[in-house]
Amino acid sequence: MAKRYAVYFSPEPGSPLDAFGHRWLGRDDAAPTKTRSMVPAVSGVSPDRVSALTEATWRYGFHGTLKPPFELNPASSLDAFLAAARIFAKSLSPLELPPLELAIIGKFIALTPVTSSVALEDLAAKCVRVFEAFRVPLSPEMVAHYMRNKLTVHQTQMLEHWGYPYVMEEFRFHVSITDRIDDNSERNAMLKAVQAMAGDVINKPIVVRDLSVFHQVERDQPMMLLERIPFGRVT
Repeated sequence: MAKRYAVYFSPEPGSPLDAFGHRWLGRDDAAPTKTRSMVPAVSGVSPDRVSALTEATWRYGFHGTLKPPFELNPASSLDAFLAAARIFAKSLSPLELPPLELAIIGKFIALTPVTSSVALEDLAAKCVRVFEAFRVPLSPEMVAHYMRNKLTVHQTQMLEHWGYPYVMEEFRFHVSITDRIDDNSERNAMLKAVQAMAGDVINKPIVVRDLSVFHQVERDQPMMLLERIPFGRVT
């Protein structure tokens, strides 16, 4: 399986949001290991179960997706992709997100803005378009994987055109905190634990000042921060 790359929003190092992500997931995006450094205590849920309920979230890291993970087009190169990312970031100005709140999306817990942000939605749409030429088309197996999620007609169109169903009009910015949790009691217990830990980040605005390029060597390995690219304009 080829390496994958993605463009994310990731918290500024040393910020309250960054500290919360470290405490909750037990990983450092810049130097993640193959095992977690810690698992948070959740009343009524065993540590092994907490780990299982956050396994994919731990692997992908604490971030908000702007350009979903993709395999690099063999007609291009990593150097060309990073050069394009730097040029694109130079054209951008910092933007302030609405305050974040905890939400249940489907059956997973996430941080989401309390209101929609046209500027953020525009940034995500631009990221999808700007880096599209670097993406290799999805394999039939990956298309089938996404189609198991009972996509709408429009989501299917997004999947076919952009390689991911939840982009453009289907985009909803979020920072995942757990994987899908089907059991209501487990989800409620996890939510209470998150609420107790996230006091420093709830209802606080976040400023996006850079793009974070992540890469993944294998699908079962953690996504790792490859380069943090600051925006070139100031406001």
